[in-house]
Amino acid sequence: MDNIKIPDILTDLAHVGTAGLPLTAAPLLLKEFEICRQWGYSVEQKNDRVILHFDDDQIIPYWVQRETPDLAWGGLRVNGFLRIDSTNREAIEQARMGAPHGTLIFAEEQTAGRGRNGRSWFSPPKTGLYFSLIVRPRQAREFWPLLTHVASVALIGTFQELVDSEIIPETLELDIKWPNDVLISGKKCAGILLETLDEGHNQAVVIGVGINVRSGSVPGNLSEEAVCIDESAHATVPRRKILVNFLKKFQAVYISFEEGKHEELLDRWKLHSTMWDGVRIWIEEVGRLRSVVTCGLDKIGALLVRNDEGVLETIHAGDVRIQRTRFIVQDSKGKQ
Repeated sequence: MDNIKIPDILTDLAHVGTAGLPLTAAPLLLKEFEICRQWGYSVEQKNDRVILHFDDDQIIPYWVQRETPDLAWGGLRVNGFLRIDSTNREAIEQARMGAPHGTLIFAEEQTAGRGRNGRSWFSPPKTGLYFSLIVRPRQAREFWPLLTHVASVALIGTFQELVDSEIIPETLELDIKWPNDVLISGKKCAGILLETLDEGHNQAVVIGVGINVRSGSVPGNLSEEAVCIDESAHATVPRRKILVNFLKKFQAVYISFEEGKHEELLDRWKLHSTMWDGVRIWIEEVGRLRSVVTCGLDKIGALLVRNDEGVLETIHAGDVRIQRTRFIVQDSKGKQ
């Protein structure tokens, strides 16, 4: 299935505001206008003009750029797609072609969205937020894994600010599960996928983020494990508000990362996670579960654990679960 870019008319209409554009402004205007209507954008034809109605939900590149402050880059660059295979794949390719620090790729729908360990990320149209951010860190490569922690701290801050401003009218029980998930009431609402480009002098990190926003963003078979923000908030939360707030929070935390305040970053991460120290967890490795107890994080954010033999280990990657009896299955002879 071919990728479909955001029609240029949306940026043009956002730029001119309520004045709209005459239907004669461009030969392709009517065709793009129809595409926008099919994808649910608030465009309207009044007499001989086309108007885009402003709201806080539509993800229009011009509005995202205008509303996002420049704290950690010299101007956000936004590339929007109606449909794409994977925003991370596109971001890696754009980084390879020289895309600058502070380039955002977002899509209304992904046909091959990626999660960790080769998993897919369910990405139906206009129900979630699916985006990737290109950054070009000045910190040594060994510290790049901390950018997952930068993003997760920024997500927590984003959701909390929306609660504080009453855009989300409910208090949220927020948590971070190592290494890359943000939870609401114990269920996953957002995930982060970090990928790197290291080709000589061309070095970049792509931070992919998927957020379940509307009810259709969570597949039915995962309803016990995942949740959307709208369901938790008991309200319809504007998606662009979430995205812009995240970009603002991310930059603030990223500046601390670039200043080498890594211990401070990890301390902030720990404040929002209930499982990083003294919690018995399962680690899934090659299809089997192994029981360990968490003992903290190392300087690059890897998880420290102690196994049942008392040996301290460092876990750089893997799936972890808080240990609950429902994960233990025994046969009739008592074997697991």
